[in-house]
Amino acid sequence: MDTKELVSPAMGWASWNHFRQDINEPIILDTARAMADSPLAAAGYEFINLDDCWQSSDRDINGELQFDAAAFPDGAQMIDQIHALGLKVSLYSSCGPMTCEDRPGSYGHEYRDAQTFANWGVDGLKYDYCHVVDQTTDETLLNKAPKVVAVECLNQGTGQRIMLPAERAVVQGGTRIEKNDYGIVFAEGLSTGTLSFEAILSPGRWVFTVTYLKEEQVNRAFLTLQLGDHSYPLWFPRSSGWSPTGRVQVIVDVPTEVTQFVLTNPIKDRATDAIFRYTQMHQAISDTAMRRPMGYFVCEHGRNKPWEWAPAFADSYRISSDIQNSWSSVVQCYERAMAVAPFAKEGCYADPDMLEVGNGQLTNIENQTHFSLWCFLSAPLILGNDLRRIADDEKTGGNALAVVTNPQLIAIDQTRPYLPAARIVAGDVDVLVKYLVDGRAAICVVNNSDTTQTMAVSLHQLPKQINGVAYEYSGRCIEEAWGQYNYHVTVDGTLEMALLPHACDVFELDAKEAPKK
Repeated sequence: MDTKELVSPAMGWASWNHFRQDINEPIILDTARAMADSPLAAAGYEFINLDDCWQSSDRDINGELQFDAAAFPDGAQMIDQIHALGLKVSLYSSCGPMTCEDRPGSYGHEYRDAQTFANWGVDGLKYDYCHVVDQTTDETLLNKAPKVVAVECLNQGTGQRIMLPAERAVVQGGTRIEKNDYGIVFAEGLSTGTLSFEAILSPGRWVFTVTYLKEEQVNRAFLTLQLGDHSYPLWFPRSSGWSPTGRVQVIVDVPTEVTQFVLTNPIKDRATDAIFRYTQMHQAISDTAMRRPMGYFVCEHGRNKPWEWAPAFADSYRISSDIQNSWSSVVQCYERAMAVAPFAKEGCYADPDMLEVGNGQLTNIENQTHFSLWCFLSAPLILGNDLRRIADDEKTGGNALAVVTNPQLIAIDQTRPYLPAARIVAGDVDVLVKYLVDGRAAICVVNNSDTTQTMAVSLHQLPKQINGVAYEYSGRCIEEAWGQYNYHVTVDGTLEMALLPHACDVFELDAKEAPKK
């Protein structure tokens, strides 16, 4: 795992939930100004995330991603304007050849695209899982490896050439050396083994040319060149097998002397394919990080258990399909987050998706509960509503701005340990508990049902420790974070309350000051 500063869950806004593909420069700039000029920025919201459709349908003549020229005529200059407001910018791409909206993806272009993002001053990347092998219209799984005859290494700076035939390599696993009827010696079985070459490669730009046996095949074959802690992809084209051999090249900048490199195909199934795709972009971002540090937000939708591998390099990982603007979807995303909570690690956060607060379908009560749950999950707080209109929401009886800027709830999300709450009661009513390093405890009592429920929580019987933080109720101050008075505390330290359908109470225990009532 890379050494990086421990950061709290991201806070910001993303375009998809409200605008979907209908985004343009005026909308994004007006949204950024609304964030900067409202209490949102002061509350900690900082990212302006452009989701799918910011980009043109085609790359430029240099093969680089470019902004949609009609919707974003100023392109990268818009990013500078957002930075001038004191905010950050995150863009979107996909680990497939196209995005979900069929714009150019980054598969096979990871280094070029990471450099483009760095050149533009981008602060984060949401990396989606679109047009990959689980869709019937996409390329089949690249788990086939070619038969390797030799590798030539050329130092472009010095002209040094090193020719390495397959029979000089060290084979491991299922790899073996064979000879065909034409007397050509080759290595096969690289889908289940490795081919290791010993060679002294000095620092510089090297061209690796892999000679392989051509065979008739309707699908591409695949290998990675593993050099130090980096892997470089090699795609071998479909072929009629007209000639006995073919060549595939990859150009690599070698920063320090190495004495070995390895060829193998790491793709065994859908999970290893996903891990490879996301690792490739992480590697590309890391190599540009000295110029421009970028957050890396994996959006794999939980299809290949990203909670098991994304924490090694990502800042967050999606755990489910897209949230919908409904209470039932909020609950589904919450339950999914609780299911993967045992895998939580500080610095890389399970993402139950953007917030639907302020998008018009949730009630004021549901807005409060939705936001409370995300805070108790230590989830990224990414708004998904129209920030240009958020101040007008209160005029029609809405509470979106007040909800998403509640300082006590935000503090629960943004105070260590950045880990999900413990669910100590589950059912029609859930009880979530978080202990914070500043000595406070926080309790969220949620009515999941469609009827009014009563609940009692003994404060003296709370867990002794949660996420490595100890706590014991001292009988001091209790404050309800939403300013509600539907509860009381008995003489024996029991919280009793009645909750409306889909409502929640959030309590801070041992707060520094008593609430002013």
